[in-house]
Amino acid sequence: MPFLDKLAQLVPPDQYSIQTDQLAVASKDESTLDPVTPQAVVWAMNSDEIASVIRLCYENKVPVTTRGAGSALEGSTIPLSGGVVLDLSRMTKILDFWPDDLQVQVEPGLIYDDLNEKLKRDGLFFPPSPGGSGDVASIGGMVSTNASGIYSVKYGGTREYVLELEIITGTGEIIKIGNRAIKRSSGYNLVDLISGSEGTLAVISSITIRLAGLPEGRLQAAFKFPDEVSAARAVSEMCRYGLDLAALEFLDRKVIEALNQLKGYGLEEVPALFLEFHGPEAALESNRELAETICLEAGGSELMLAEGQRPWEIRHFATDAIKYRQPGYAILRNDVAFPISCLPEMVAYCHELGDKHGIMMHTFGHVGMGLLHALMLARRDNPKEWQTALSVNDQIIKKALRFGGTISGEHGIGLGHKNLFKIEHGSGVDLMRRIKAQFDPAGILNPGKIFDL
Repeated sequence: MPFLDKLAQLVPPDQYSIQTDQLAVASKDESTLDPVTPQAVVWAMNSDEIASVIRLCYENKVPVTTRGAGSALEGSTIPLSGGVVLDLSRMTKILDFWPDDLQVQVEPGLIYDDLNEKLKRDGLFFPPSPGGSGDVASIGGMVSTNASGIYSVKYGGTREYVLELEIITGTGEIIKIGNRAIKRSSGYNLVDLISGSEGTLAVISSITIRLAGLPEGRLQAAFKFPDEVSAARAVSEMCRYGLDLAALEFLDRKVIEALNQLKGYGLEEVPALFLEFHGPEAALESNRELAETICLEAGGSELMLAEGQRPWEIRHFATDAIKYRQPGYAILRNDVAFPISCLPEMVAYCHELGDKHGIMMHTFGHVGMGLLHALMLARRDNPKEWQTALSVNDQIIKKALRFGGTISGEHGIGLGHKNLFKIEHGSGVDLMRRIKAQFDPAGILNPGKIFDL
């Protein structure tokens, strides 16, 4: 029996498709990388279905690419080698909930904002907000890329919250790894290994995560600066003083211009910092006063927002504002991370490169933990301009590596930055290849991502 006929028999008819329109959806993600059409899409509903699909693909040496919400930004869910797209977006249940332990077990397709909406009635939340994509990002996708976001400066990234996983390996074996203990010193930490592996080691079918209590109070503030480097210096100083920040976001003047163009905010078009503090009232005000002092010393001043405007609502639209700023232009992006003291030089370097090569540069991000997004606009139908932008992107990443940083602080490697992966990890890549072979001996799980076999 042909492979696709066998595949179709593993799940109900409404969970399998080879229709052109549905294959087209599964061929791409939110990156600007070229789509690749798979042979089929399967919407799995439980771990047994996932395992049966993987076993069949293992026996037939057919590639499997796992997909959630399709919001990946580096091509990690593009089915580079064709094969089967295993879509987990319908697996959205809360499987178990232990409010007294501040823990919840969920399926991988559950959306971040939907989870927090259900948790807030118990005074709890899952902290590592994925920036402006909480309304589309799935928990499984966040684990796969070790995602972080605006509150990660205080609470940490996704990996810090994952306690237990059910995974299906590249041979179709179902394994539980981890447990519900908060602190453990028992064996290799396989949970952390899977977190950030971008579907190349196993498929995640359930996730147990720890939670945090909703803060007693919140206070937001915004400050403006005469130039990007002054804003970056203020960030470095706030971190050096150990300011208790829940969130610290930077937006350069180009991002503010784009936001005004898209949303008509009427903001003063200068670099800005958005801050949020969590805790009791007295601590909130004390932290805000110290932050203001540091900003003033760096040449900044308070940024007054119009009535009804909220910093995170503005920040939410940053990527869309850049994306739609220039019709006919596409985004090239990175999400480098590095020691916080390097932020002023890193921001200056990005803008110097943009000015030198005539590439429209936008910098913003979760700078409180040394993570910067540099987004460039260029025309893909202009080969010279596109290649120039690609070169600028690589130069920014190499600069971060020279600072002792990393290619990716939150989006993962996928296809987008695979070409520079060995510069960061050196001979460690060979060790990673051997680890992958233990989980996925036939190399069928998300092949071609992160590094080549």
